[in-house]
Amino acid sequence: MKIEKTYSPNEKDIEKVRKMLQRYNSQHFETIDEKEFAIYIKESEKIIAGVTGTIFGKWMEIKYLVVEEKYRGDGLGKKLLELAEKEAIKNDCEYIFLYTFGFQGVNFYPKFGFKEVFSIKNYPLTGTEHWFIKEL
Repeated sequence: MKIEKTYSPNEKDIEKVRKMLQRYNSQHFETIDEKEFAIYIKESEKIIAGVTGTIFGKWMEIKYLVVEEKYRGDGLGKKLLELAEKEAIKNDCEYIFLYTFGFQGVNFYPKFGFKEVFSIKNYPLTGTEHWFIKEL
């Protein structure tokens, strides 16, 4: 047995750890049907906005939602949320959850029915992280 520590883990090793945990978890979940999704908005084949995440059981988790800075305020974030919600409903989800930092979408998501359920202060040093859920 050997213990190894690194501050630059490779993706393959991270994936191995994730798979180990998934194998264990799958014995305790009612479903193991988890799928990733992504929706992109492109201009001349370049991604200018996108939303990605996973669908797992009755839940959609939005992991990343971003609009390139020069396109912010054009309604692309709203459009991405609407499209993600349609996908959630199409996949029989009852909830969507996501988290965001205080300088990001903390004032954006409530406009679309998301309710803050948890926050972490002083993260990573002086900021905040906010967790939101939307019931569909």
